[in-house]
Amino acid sequence: MRRWLPLLAVALAGCGGSPGDLLSLEVSGGPAKRKQSIVVQNDGRATCNGGPSADIGSDALIDAREIERELGDDAERAAVYESTRPDATNYVARTNDGTVRWDDRAPGLPAVLAKAQLFALQQGRKLC
Repeated sequence: MRRWLPLLAVALAGCGGSPGDLLSLEVSGGPAKRKQSIVVQNDGRATCNGGPSADIGSDALIDAREIERELGDDAERAAVYESTRPDATNYVARTNDGTVRWDDRAPGLPAVLAKAQLFALQQGRKLC
């Protein structure tokens, strides 16, 4: 029995912990002069600007997971897509793989960044 106690202790230590962040999206600037920080957790809850967390629903969680997965290579290489337009809306996406920075006026944006922009807009309206 005693030899199982360490294994039991390790197994129980993982229970009740934080669900962990899946994706963080920061939005700033642009014509609306927005400043939002949306953090989505693995359990399907999200916050805006450090406010209370709310359930975003399974469809939005699936979208967030897809965006996080598709950002993988760009995040690992810390990709930056910028334009010289002062009226651009700036975005920063953070995942466990790294960070991607871009603005909505940059040429040649990967499709996943458009998905991330739409997700940020939708969740910003819901959470902020």
